[in-house]
Amino acid sequence: MSKQPRTLFYDIETTPIRVWTFRLGDQYVNHTSIVEGDKVDIICITYCWDNGPAKSLDWDYEKQDSSEMIKEFDKIAAEADITIGQNSDSFDVKHINTQRLLHGLPPFPDWADCTDDTLKQLRKHFKFPTNKLDYISTVLGYGGKNDVGLQDWVNIVEKNKGGEKSFNKMIKYGKKDVLDTRAVFKKIKPYIKPKFNMATFNQDFCCTNCGSKNIVKNGTRISGKTRYQTFICQDHGGYAGKAPISKYGKIGSMGV
Repeated sequence: MSKQPRTLFYDIETTPIRVWTFRLGDQYVNHTSIVEGDKVDIICITYCWDNGPAKSLDWDYEKQDSSEMIKEFDKIAAEADITIGQNSDSFDVKHINTQRLLHGLPPFPDWADCTDDTLKQLRKHFKFPTNKLDYISTVLGYGGKNDVGLQDWVNIVEKNKGGEKSFNKMIKYGKKDVLDTRAVFKKIKPYIKPKFNMATFNQDFCCTNCGSKNIVKNGTRISGKTRYQTFICQDHGGYAGKAPISKYGKIGSMGV
C-alpha cells in the first residue's frame, strides 16, 4: 500500500461589510459607502483531516480579532501535505492572507502553494446545474448546508441579543461545510485528475490519483514531440497517469 498524504480540508466564514445606502434595489455601492473603520475579518476557520472529526478555531466572540486564530491555523496547515477547500483558492486562501497583512503576521506560508479546490474540479470535470456546495452536497446525498441567515452574521458582528447563539450556530455551519467538502472530494476523486500526484509523493511507479500499483497500460498518446504511455487504475477504475516513452522504447517516470 502506498504512503498516503496528510490531507487537510478547511473552510472559513467571514464578516459581512456594513455600508450606508439611500435606497434599496440593484445599485452600485462603492467603498465610500462602507461604515468608517469597518473591514472584513474572519469569524472562524473549521477544518478536518482526511479521517477524523471537524474542529474549529475562532476569533473569540468578545475580542473579535482573528490574528491568534490565523497563527494557530498556519501551524495546523503546515502539517498537511495538501489543503483542500470549496472555492478555497479564490476565497479562503486570499482572505487568510489579507488578514496576515492587516495584522502584520508573517507572509504567505508554504502550505498555501500546495492546494486543491473542489469548485475548480467540479467546474472542470462535470456539468451540474450549479457547483454550489449546498446543491452538490444535497444531490450526492450529504444533506446540504445547515441553515444560517444574514441576521446571524449581523448578530455576531454587532453582539446583538442572541449573538452568542448565532455564533455557536455559525461554528456548526462551518463544520458541516468542511465535512461536506471532504465527502464531495472523496466522491468525485475517481472521476477527476487531482492536483496532488501520488506517484511523485511516493517516488514510485503507481497511480497518480490513489497510489495503487494495480495499474495497466491503456494506449499511447502524442503531445508535441513526445509519445506517452497512458495507464488506467484497476482499483479506482479511472485515469492513473502517463509516462513518456523514449526513442528506445523505455517508459519514464509517471506524470499527470
